[in-house]
Amino acid sequence: MNVEFDKPWHHLTGDTVTTLLKSNLQEGLDPEEALLRLDRYGPNTLRTQPGQSAWMRFLRQFHQPLIYILIAAGGITAALREWVDSGVIFGVVVVNAVIGFIQ
Repeated sequence: MNVEFDKPWHHLTGDTVTTLLKSNLQEGLDPEEALLRLDRYGPNTLRTQPGQSAWMRFLRQFHQPLIYILIAAGGITAALREWVDSGVIFGVVVVNAVIGFIQ
């Protein structure tokens, strides 16, 4: 059932595709043909991609240029013993990461 055609499939009408694939819209495939196609092409399912862990998604929130600048600014203000300013800057970084993770 390797059907070659000069037009992309989405440009064809439903009737044309049905004819080319030797199918029937009212009755569908007979069980014998369905099993043959299942053996030949496999099940009609999408492959699932492995997802990232929650920890990696959270850490990815810190991988942005503006966050690097804020972390550096927080470190500089901490080195200058400006604890409140440093705490606010690091607090903003953490809140940004939490919001980005939740979204």
